[in-house]
Amino acid sequence: MFETSIFYAYFFYLYIRMQQNQTRKHNLYRKKTMKRGILPISHLYEKYNGYSVNISNLEGHSTIYGEVKESSIPILYEIFNKYAPISKISLPYRNFYDLGSGIGKLVIGMCYLNSTLKGTGIEIVPDRVQIANTVLQNIRDISVKKRVENLCISMLNDSINYSDACWIFVSNLTMSDEHNIELFNKLAKEVKQGCVIVCSKLTENPSFKLLNNVSLPMTWSSESKVYVYTKI
Repeated sequence: MFETSIFYAYFFYLYIRMQQNQTRKHNLYRKKTMKRGILPISHLYEKYNGYSVNISNLEGHSTIYGEVKESSIPILYEIFNKYAPISKISLPYRNFYDLGSGIGKLVIGMCYLNSTLKGTGIEIVPDRVQIANTVLQNIRDISVKKRVENLCISMLNDSINYSDACWIFVSNLTMSDEHNIELFNKLAKEVKQGCVIVCSKLTENPSFKLLNNVSLPMTWSSESKVYVYTKI
């Protein structure tokens, strides 16, 4: 009886070790995959796109659609992390906002790249938000699923406050000058000093300092310029 107990205990020990090794291999593979800039999100969007959607009853809003290419997401992450290192930001402020988030690809990608980052997508077109939330529900990584939120609302709405943001991406290339000025006035009032904003259009708002500009692959151009600002 005693020998049988030892046998089963040893067998259980070997089983646990095998499971731990499998977990380590999975985590190691994930780290290598992320390091190479390959994100596990392409398959999530095989059936979906943000172009063939209903954009009626949205007069006055910019609804022209384009996306950050998947290959640009790790580059954007490194840009944000260079100018506002995530390791130096306290947990309550590790929040990424994508303003004009479409079907949510950038938000999900950024949250895959850092397990402590929370992502919020702000999108005015209901059909695109519906797709973003459908894709989100299909994600197997529970950690990512819990840290992503997609909101169907104007980025200028008073109910949205960006005071907890550390990183913000603004898809404002086709935004009118009037709306762009209004947005940066709102951001100037709400975001904390040191918050980094990457956008497709220049701003003259004195509350922000231009740090850099970089060309990235987008769906509309293989070299689309983005501007890196920090709140001063």
